[in-house]
Amino acid sequence: MRAVLLVAAREFRQVIGTRGFWVMLLVVPLALAVSGFASSKLAPQRTSAYTIVDKSGRFAPEIDRRLELGYQQNALHRISEYVARWNLAAVDPQAPWANPQAWLSDSEVERFAASGGAEGAVARLRPHVPPGAAKLEVPERYFIAVPPPAAVQTDKGPEAFGEGIAATLQTDAVTPKGKFPYALAVYIPQNYGQPGATARIWTSGRPDTGLLGELRDDLTSALRRQMLERSGMPAEAAAQVQASVAPIAVSEPPPGKGRSVIATRSIVPIALVYLLMLTAITTGSMMLQGLVEERSNKLIESVLACIKPDALMQGKLLGLGAVGMAIIAVWAGCAAGAAFAFHGVTADILRPSLEAIDSGWLVLAMLFYFVSGYLILSIVFLAIGSVSDSIQDAQSYLSPVLMLVMIPVIIMMQAALRGPDELIVQVLSWIPFYTPFAMLARLGTGVSWPEIAGTSVLLLVFMAIELVFLGRLFRASLLGAGKPAWREIFAKIRSPEAGR
Repeated sequence: MRAVLLVAAREFRQVIGTRGFWVMLLVVPLALAVSGFASSKLAPQRTSAYTIVDKSGRFAPEIDRRLELGYQQNALHRISEYVARWNLAAVDPQAPWANPQAWLSDSEVERFAASGGAEGAVARLRPHVPPGAAKLEVPERYFIAVPPPAAVQTDKGPEAFGEGIAATLQTDAVTPKGKFPYALAVYIPQNYGQPGATARIWTSGRPDTGLLGELRDDLTSALRRQMLERSGMPAEAAAQVQASVAPIAVSEPPPGKGRSVIATRSIVPIALVYLLMLTAITTGSMMLQGLVEERSNKLIESVLACIKPDALMQGKLLGLGAVGMAIIAVWAGCAAGAAFAFHGVTADILRPSLEAIDSGWLVLAMLFYFVSGYLILSIVFLAIGSVSDSIQDAQSYLSPVLMLVMIPVIIMMQAALRGPDELIVQVLSWIPFYTPFAMLARLGTGVSWPEIAGTSVLLLVFMAIELVFLGRLFRASLLGAGKPAWREIFAKIRSPEAGR
């Protein structure tokens, strides 16, 4: 055992002493740091400004009112989801945000807006947010109305207005909340609603399609109400008809249940699939290169004079396994730090996904499949290195092996994203070479314990068989010379006495 540990320690020091190891180790922390900075500092601006010139005086107030109610509806929806997520309904059970369905009712949205809207709700809830909860912020506005610049003529018709506003649309609008890009400008003529009268819209070349749709819907609604009034319907009745919406009630799973939570729980296991492939291939290549160099310069002969081939093989696997666990420990620590120490899009994705891993058995299952997959691929790399006299020899074996691993796994991951119960995912779950990848991709969906137990036993048996055959190949090949043919390789694997 002492010899095995000495080899493992040597392999560990040899791998972590390479530049490639440190580059790979820093990839994930650097990516998290860059994505966190980009999401908080370099995120694309989603808020845009618009200008309305309404010469009739009948439409602009209604458009602004409806856009404001649309914002408050969206804010009410997001705040009520936050309240349900962090159990804050008891702060004020009668408030609109205490009811997850309130955003579907126009009257509730109006009550929410009248009671202070998003700003009032956030101020009311913020003192009661539990420690460790995601930060509660006022939802940003996507549309902000600004008056036309003083230099733009608004009283000489749409053509003069369009010529004056064209240059302004290529700049940012200054608002009390900061500078925002102009999305569009609207000119509504005095006789709008009469035959031939048209509302004109100028855009910056990158118009907000959502705002365009809102403006069109609001103008259409206002015109229809005026037509109802002209037909003799009282104004109050016409307004009621226009405000009528189909009453609906949406049934959703309680907080902590449903497909959204399943998707959240799947983020970490699916990320582990990609990390498993990246880590195993990178560290396996390092070990492969070191073993080939030892064979080519005859250093392996001196080593085997002091240690048995089996102990050398076990030590190399143990050392490589230690390297892999060190990488994952560093990456997991960085991910947890980014999730709970910072704010932004990356943290908002990582935090709930890590919190969703609330079962010790699930953590153990993920670790088992990750370690199993890592060892399976490491054994393959070790086998290739044992029969290769040069890097060119190793590449001739390695290329088809990598294709054999990566192509099915990529296809499987695409299928798993569509549905973890896809046939190809279930089939690959029972093929030992792909079991770790497939089962990791499915763990977030709640795989049955009999299936976890069955695939675990299958993996243990497969790894034991793999180690037996690798031991035979290792003993028979390390002291050999030249590049063996495939027939010779299989003969060495089949023979229990190979290399004795």
